[in-house]
Amino acid sequence: MATDRADLLRELNGDVWQPLRAAYAARDAEAFLALHAPDLIRASATNHTIFGLERYAAQVRPWFAGLAARGDLVEITFRFTERLVSADLAGERGVFRIVLQPIGGDRMVLYARFHTLSRKVDLRWRIAVDYDTNDGGSVDAKAFDAAVAEGDVERFTG
Repeated sequence: MATDRADLLRELNGDVWQPLRAAYAARDAEAFLALHAPDLIRASATNHTIFGLERYAAQVRPWFAGLAARGDLVEITFRFTERLVSADLAGERGVFRIVLQPIGGDRMVLYARFHTLSRKVDLRWRIAVDYDTNDGGSVDAKAFDAAVAEGDVERFTG
């Protein structure tokens, strides 16, 4: 069991962030949704919405299915500006980048800020609150590059 902050952040990476990236790349909605707590609160300032896991699943499943059916490729990458962690609770903020490559279409790159609150559920980290915003379209590659890579956990343990 992890005892120091660096170990806990590595656990978070292994339980949440690495599988989340893999689920996106595989366009696997069920694997993606399994990374969230059953009582998830999902909020998007970009879309002016807030709701729970059931409604989130109703959005995610057809989106991933459409990507897979068309053969579109999608990749998500996270970089962090803040990572707070205790033995069973975590708060993380940062910037994510989604790269979408539609078959026969132009590559699209989207950026937004995220803020997640996670907790351990059955000894595994799960996202309990997920908030994102594109800050009116102002989040860009510069903001993404200025944040800290997922694997650089030592930057958040000082």
